Amino acid sequence: MKNIYFLIRPSYQRIAFLVLCILMVTVPGVISAQSGKQQIKGQVLDGQGDALIGVAVRNLTTSTGVITDIDGFYAIEAQKGEILEFSYVGYNTVKKEVANSFSISIVMTEDVQSLDEVVVVGMGTQRKASVIGSIASVRMADLKVPSRSLENALVGRMAGIIGVQRSGEPGQDASSFWIRGISTFGANQDPLVLVDGVERSMTNISPEEIESVSILKDASATAVYGVRAANGVVLVTTRKGEASEKPSIELKMEYGVSQLTRMPKLLDGANFMELYNEANGTPIYSDAVIEATRLGTDPYLYPNVDWFNEIFKKNSDNSNISLNVHGGGKVARYFVSVGIMNEHGNYRDNPTNSYKSNISLTKYNYRANVDVSLSKSTTLDLELGGWLIDSHNPGMTSSELFDKAYTQNPINIPVRYPYGFNADGSQHYVWAGSNSITTENPAERLMGSGYRTEFKNQFNGQARLSQDFGKWVPGLKANVAFSFDAYTKNITKRTKKESYYMATGRDDAGNLELKQMSIGDEYLGYETEQEVNRAMELKAQVTYERVFNTVHRVGGMGMYYHRDYRDGTATEAIRSLPYRKQGLAARATYSYDDRYFAEFNIGYNGSENFPKGQRFGIFPAGAIGYLISNEKFWQNSSINNVVSMLKLKGSMGLVGAEALPNNRRYAYLTIVGDGLGGYIFGPNETNYAGTGENQYGVVNLTWEKGLKSNIGIQAEFFGGDVSLDVDYFYEKRKDILIQRNSLPGIAGINDMPFANLGRMENQGVDGTIEYNKSFRDFSMRVYANGTFTHNTVLDQDQPDYQNKYQNRVGKRHNQQFGLIALGYFNDEAEIARSPKQQFGTVRPGDVKYLDVNGDGIVDSNDEVAIGYSSIPEIVYGFGTQLMWKGFDVGIFFRGQTRVSYMLGGEGFVPFQEGGDRGNLFVEALDRWTVDNPRQDAFYPRLSIGGSTNNYQESTKWQVDGSFLRLADLEIGYSFPKKWLEPMFLSGLRIYFHGTNLAVFSPFKMWDPEIGKGRGDAYPLQRKYNFGLRVNF
Repeated sequence: MKNIYFLIRPSYQRIAFLVLCILMVTVPGVISAQSGKQQIKGQVLDGQGDALIGVAVRNLTTSTGVITDIDGFYAIEAQKGEILEFSYVGYNTVKKEVANSFSISIVMTEDVQSLDEVVVVGMGTQRKASVIGSIASVRMADLKVPSRSLENALVGRMAGIIGVQRSGEPGQDASSFWIRGISTFGANQDPLVLVDGVERSMTNISPEEIESVSILKDASATAVYGVRAANGVVLVTTRKGEASEKPSIELKMEYGVSQLTRMPKLLDGANFMELYNEANGTPIYSDAVIEATRLGTDPYLYPNVDWFNEIFKKNSDNSNISLNVHGGGKVARYFVSVGIMNEHGNYRDNPTNSYKSNISLTKYNYRANVDVSLSKSTTLDLELGGWLIDSHNPGMTSSELFDKAYTQNPINIPVRYPYGFNADGSQHYVWAGSNSITTENPAERLMGSGYRTEFKNQFNGQARLSQDFGKWVPGLKANVAFSFDAYTKNITKRTKKESYYMATGRDDAGNLELKQMSIGDEYLGYETEQEVNRAMELKAQVTYERVFNTVHRVGGMGMYYHRDYRDGTATEAIRSLPYRKQGLAARATYSYDDRYFAEFNIGYNGSENFPKGQRFGIFPAGAIGYLISNEKFWQNSSINNVVSMLKLKGSMGLVGAEALPNNRRYAYLTIVGDGLGGYIFGPNETNYAGTGENQYGVVNLTWEKGLKSNIGIQAEFFGGDVSLDVDYFYEKRKDILIQRNSLPGIAGINDMPFANLGRMENQGVDGTIEYNKSFRDFSMRVYANGTFTHNTVLDQDQPDYQNKYQNRVGKRHNQQFGLIALGYFNDEAEIARSPKQQFGTVRPGDVKYLDVNGDGIVDSNDEVAIGYSSIPEIVYGFGTQLMWKGFDVGIFFRGQTRVSYMLGGEGFVPFQEGGDRGNLFVEALDRWTVDNPRQDAFYPRLSIGGSTNNYQESTKWQVDGSFLRLADLEIGYSFPKKWLEPMFLSGLRIYFHGTNLAVFSPFKMWDPEIGKGRGDAYPLQRKYNFGLRVNF
């Protein structure tokens, strides 16, 4: 090389040297560019100009990747023409082709649809793709339910919930529900409810305040709540403010009419007397009296009263108004909501009274959620909310009024008698009846018993300070929160009783002759009650989430909490002490390339209910998941066109519970007191009270424990048009806290001690399927979900029955037992050749039972497990939402099956109390008679006093409580925005919503969901509501 250089002419040596230098500088750069080693740098910002930390930047050609630092900067190697992908949870993914520039900076915008894929989990949130616990979530905006009760809105709409609504009475109509059924017969079967992370009731929260609801079902999802979460967890998240240029205002107004659904139908007076004569054998009521009653010739001497018609009216009204305002900017965001709801019952009022007897309920809701950015990394959240309820009720409860209506027959008394005239010349009336139970007036008990008012006030407050430590440790965050809740209830009772009169006949002039049977109260009485409860909670939490090399995503959470609750209604010193709980919780998560997932959760909790050494328990749980559809072989195969997402998951963990029956406390203490029998001494035989053990302490009490396991599959088909989520679950409880049942009386223990002796298992399947599709201006959503659960009692400390088939162990919880009915005896010959029934004298037309043990006698030894329990084993729901241009239609059905109820009680059993006491249902006309001895008759032979034989608990009176209900129907129209802009509106929608419009069931006497043996509960309500929603 040296020789060649010197052979070049001197005039070109300088030029050759310059070319060589240029080649030495440029060739390495060219080689580097050809080998992909060009370094691209840049910064990633959000729409507000703030740096985004942890954005995944990936070279799609080489599959290499990095994440942005605390200031949003990154550096990655790529060459011209390759594609860089920028992805971040909650933001639209951005793809950028590498050009000639060495710097690529981008701005990422929020993706609302992607944000919906962030699921609220225990003590935090997770991406939907990484959730491997069993969690069901729903956004309230998708429900479109005008229900006053959130519990009612969720039943049948979320897989895993078993729920029933037992009453339609305003203020008392919330559903009872259980997550995946009932897994224990211990003291507490209810799920833990958390509103914004704090243990609270969700019954009276307005749906307008709620952003989403999540149901945590398996041990992996609930383990961080430890002992509080054995029965599952409900997470309610309220709405928060969002940064926007202008405040958003939503005004919603509703007005509607409420009607009662199925009511028991009572028999009229004429038929009542005819059936009474038939049952008595010897006629008591003459044909003339029966005919006069039927024709209504003298309704005061021959009354014919439908007491339900006198108590209930057909229609009532309800209204609801709410106003929401939300918005904010970079510094502060806010959501403010106020609402007022009025609801009236279907009881009748007495126009002459100065007070109302109907139910009237007014509820005020308020909420203000504000989050303030104190700095780029520090946020202060303030959450204030609550409700006030002002209710007016009759002096008697609904169950008492039903009891009066069933006790009083239609012919003993009218409702009122005319008695003189008022000062204005109008007719004056007095109440008919007497203080005797057979002639007490149900209408007077409603309209003349006074009234009861309740004022309830619930305040919830929480402050949370959050700090992002990502500047020092990327992905590290912490927060501390303090909450204070206060509840007060003031009850005022103004009760009285009116004077009663009875007609003794008519005088020669035809005027009624009345005898005063009782003297009523001149003034309303006065009595007050008060209840005050307080709760405080302190939580401190640290979270960590980071992605390494774009494929390793790790996360962690640690938390401490302390809760102090004071019950102001406690009447015993031991129950007036504060209820305190404390604990630690932790979670660790890992995922590889969004294909393989693992999670470990643990709770460490303390309870005051157990002695030292037993007060703290550890409750771990783990889960794994495999998102097989993210494998390259899956994505490159034709199956991906059909099954676009498939995830397999499983979990197992330990849960605990600490509640004692009857709200007992400190069962490990022995409490000595007096008043337990005594001794007689002296010539005057003076009784001296004895001293003994009021409570026998058990020093080895510990937690109730449950081992839960879950296997699930999640799938999406045809690009996400169809989604499926199915889980199988199994739980085995042990050490259930119960009072001893097997200790003999000679043990000398006054109050049976507690012990960890109960065992129970529960298993089942729950799932959801959904189809979503859009075609130009038309879109549709079709969905269905179902839950099946079956539990079995393994041990409940009960002695074995003489007949093993009568043992409660091995049967479902609350399994019904009874005789097996075979129909009716047709004649004396059939009675003679049948086993002898030990329930009184048997006659033709009486119920015939199976002799199960074959001993020739039918008695209690022949009772076996029949039907199901009164809690359904299967609950399901399905519906659709259709939208075309501005029109939308939503319809939702829900139902239940594998559930049984036992009929019985006064009113249902004809003439049960003998004499002229008691009402009859119209079904009494369908009975067995000598002239019409039908085996399919509803009632057996009628008798006075109610035949003991005929009304034994048996398959004869056990009914199927299954039903399918048209729960909701909504039809709406949203006006085009171009029509609204001149009016400065951003949205306007009008709609009709119907609730409980129809129910289909094999049982017809009353609404089967009430589950009562004689239908004595305030009926569920059918509602027709018209609404208007305006957005400014």
